[in-house]
Amino acid sequence: MNLKQLQYFHVLAEELHFRRAAEKLNITQSPLSIAIQNLEQELGCQLFIRTQRRVQLTEVGERLRNHASSIIEKVEFCEQDLKAVIGGKAGQLRIGFTSASSLLSPFPALIHAFRLEYPDIDVTLKEAATLVQLDAIQNRDLDVGVIRRPRQQLATAISFRKLKTDKLVVAMHGTHPLRHRDEIRIADLAGEHFIFFPRKMGVGIYDQFIELCGKRGFMPDIVQESQSTTTIVGLVAAGLGIAIVPSGLAYIQIPNVIFRDLADADAETDLLLAYRAGEENPRLVHLIRLAQSAFA
Repeated sequence: MNLKQLQYFHVLAEELHFRRAAEKLNITQSPLSIAIQNLEQELGCQLFIRTQRRVQLTEVGERLRNHASSIIEKVEFCEQDLKAVIGGKAGQLRIGFTSASSLLSPFPALIHAFRLEYPDIDVTLKEAATLVQLDAIQNRDLDVGVIRRPRQQLATAISFRKLKTDKLVVAMHGTHPLRHRDEIRIADLAGEHFIFFPRKMGVGIYDQFIELCGKRGFMPDIVQESQSTTTIVGLVAAGLGIAIVPSGLAYIQIPNVIFRDLADADAETDLLLAYRAGEENPRLVHLIRLAQSAFA
């Protein structure tokens, strides 16, 4: 028994008329009759009672019609589902993001817009540091990542698309002596206590800030570490030190925390989309299109 036989049988079972069934199948009556005879021989039973005046299903034919309807429906659904995946309207998309990027207003707006436009795509989100995301993308555990530009050499197997450039700002306690300055430079922060991400997390902005301080002749005194951006800002509110964060986070309202711009031209960080180079993934194309609008 094969799918073609079932399709022929199913149409005849619905029409109960060889000529009409053949016309519906766009074939002549002869191949239809042969297909039904072969099917009956394979099953060892009669599926139709044929007379000069009518065609009627036997008991076994009635049972087979139910099975055939279910099978054909599943095959049609399978075909439609596969076409949807191939066309980028279904399937899955695994998105990585950094702790800080999730707090930027364009990021939740992007995910919301994507889910609205492509409700049949299963979106999985995973928070991870930049270097962890890059490894996961190469190992095919993630499809795309929202990362900060790393300082080290980037793998050629990964492609990048810039979403935006953020200026770096200083998060400080509301009573900090520098709070009245119209302009703050990185060199002004020598001797300050810093709160930052652990270096082992592979956060892109970590090495960048160490490099920026080194160019100004000092190494930052990191007195407290946290893996959470919101915790870092909370520790600033507790007066434990200052923090360097992207300007996109300056909207976070925590009592006793203020944000001040850094005047240095190189005090900026790029937010990127990272994905496997040369991979044709229509779902990713959709995400890139929406991301460019969200972060414009």
